Amino acid sequence: MDANSMEPPSTKGGLNKSTLLLVLCWVVYTCSYIGKLSYSANINQIGTAFGVPYAQTGMVSTFFFFAYGIGQIVNGMLCKRYNIKYVVFTCLMVGSAMNVLVAFAPDFALMKYFWMVNGIAMSFLWPTLIRLLSETIKKENIDRAIVVMGTTVATGTFLVYGISALFAAVLDYRWTFCVAAFFLVTISVVWFFSFDGLVIPLRKECEEEEKEERAAESLQGASHMKLSKKALALLICILAFFAVVNNFVKDGLTAWTPDILSSLYETPGWLSILLTLLLPLLAIPGTVFAVKVYNVVKNFIGACTAMFVMSAVLMGLVIAFLSGSTAAFFITIISFALISSLMSGIDNIIVSMVPLQLKGQVDSGRLAGVLNGFCYLGSTISAYGLGAIADNWGWKAVFYVLLCMAVVVVVVGMIYRFASRNHSIEKTAA
Repeated sequence: MDANSMEPPSTKGGLNKSTLLLVLCWVVYTCSYIGKLSYSANINQIGTAFGVPYAQTGMVSTFFFFAYGIGQIVNGMLCKRYNIKYVVFTCLMVGSAMNVLVAFAPDFALMKYFWMVNGIAMSFLWPTLIRLLSETIKKENIDRAIVVMGTTVATGTFLVYGISALFAAVLDYRWTFCVAAFFLVTISVVWFFSFDGLVIPLRKECEEEEKEERAAESLQGASHMKLSKKALALLICILAFFAVVNNFVKDGLTAWTPDILSSLYETPGWLSILLTLLLPLLAIPGTVFAVKVYNVVKNFIGACTAMFVMSAVLMGLVIAFLSGSTAAFFITIISFALISSLMSGIDNIIVSMVPLQLKGQVDSGRLAGVLNGFCYLGSTISAYGLGAIADNWGWKAVFYVLLCMAVVVVVVGMIYRFASRNHSIEKTAA
């Protein structure tokens, strides 16, 4: 029988398993977002319940982001050595336990330590999942994986803020942590018992594909240019800086929007949280928009810079119309939603598109972990810093700080674009 006369038996099943694995990774990371944003979604209610100021409630998030950011970098460097099945299962279970402990913490001072442990546990997931996808997803499916995984943050954020709004209206914030714990336990069990059946055959198929590609390249030469080490190092450094500023702005708005709306427009707590649902919902089209921008400019730095320009304009609009009027309220809400959408798109470029597109040149898990670590460095600074600025100078000063950060990134991006004469960066990153 001719080997090419019929489709290999594993191909159809392999495609199905590939889809199932991508869905499983999507659910795992979506649930992890519910488990790690449950505090931020309820920061206003928790502060009120314990009678603590913005700076102290922000300190809990700072502990989380510090542990998560450092953990991302460390785990990115080490994830090649991990047993993916057991690491992901354990981290989800630990995250569940920490959510329960925060829900029933008798003293506010304990929360930051519980949430720091949660940050350590959750920091294992992203680089490990990106490593898994790079080892099991074929090249023709990479774009699909980028878009799908890019929606996890938006979906998880939408769910946790929606759940928080519901419980803030009818019960109290503790129920959000309990629901998050339940989701994490459930998906950890599903992950554990479905992992081997999905991953083992897919990993074998990808290994065969890589062997064939290496053989073809050795005979015909490389089919595409690769970045030089200096160009790659420069690209990663600029993207790391962008990651810090992007999440300084994005997560600062996500964490403090309920308080901003309550303070400036006297909206009730549950309504502030409910309105915040607009931010993650618009992150999904933001991810798609980021891909389109990248396809136009054909450069990671250029795409990010263009989207930062749009965000800076919107932030200036918020400052210009800042008041207690109804019109200003709607301008603020719409601007926040669009900024969040743009920033989520930039995030997707940095932590998903770059590691998977550069799969053949760098360790995808390591690069994803390092860049995501810098993302959470920005989150760490903003969680406490913006709360302290608001305590001392008010929310208008916060908006000026966010605008200045966006402008700095635009300037850096423009300098990079004009100063760089290495066109291979653009061609390779396409």
